[in-house]
Amino acid sequence: LDALTDLTAFLKGEDVSNSTYITQIASFFSDFETEVVALRLVIHFVGDLHQPLHAVSEVNSEYPKGDKGGNSEWINPSIGGVSGLHSLWDSILYTYSGYDTLPLSESDWEYYTTTSESEASLYPVDETNLHAGEFQVWADESLAMAKEFVYPDFVEHIVPTDEYIATRKPLLEARVVLAGARLAAVIEDIYGDSSVFTQ
Repeated sequence: LDALTDLTAFLKGEDVSNSTYITQIASFFSDFETEVVALRLVIHFVGDLHQPLHAVSEVNSEYPKGDKGGNSEWINPSIGGVSGLHSLWDSILYTYSGYDTLPLSESDWEYYTTTSESEASLYPVDETNLHAGEFQVWADESLAMAKEFVYPDFVEHIVPTDEYIATRKPLLEARVVLAGARLAAVIEDIYGDSSVFTQ
């Protein structure tokens, strides 16, 4: 949360000279490259903040120091190519397991464009839920989602049931769409609503 706050402030031209996040990035890169890396991190962190397991660590007798956001909770990797609870949710419950070949091909771009348009129409974002720039609110939502939907009915070392996947997947897809809308609001806050950028 602190990094996201400092990175967005930096990109808006505010004084963040006391930020360890910015000084660490700047120690490796030129001014322009620092801005590029900062923007990439904002994009990454906004996405991460909406994945419920980035906001939680389950502590119990088996994991007295926490389960590292579900990374310690294993499932059968032969089903869907996903080996842990965290990666199950990262893959949006088996939909995108594995890694794309980069750079993306034209057909890959078409697939992701069509998919994102379809999901945006399925899960329209209510602007009152944007909470633009309220990063703590976003994290709190993810924590609540983890408590209510991620851990209940999940059993380690057992393949999640079809019901678990079917009931959670629409919730996570809607969360991804919301993350995209919030990211757009953050970028507009940083750069304004102009579509023209100069280097």
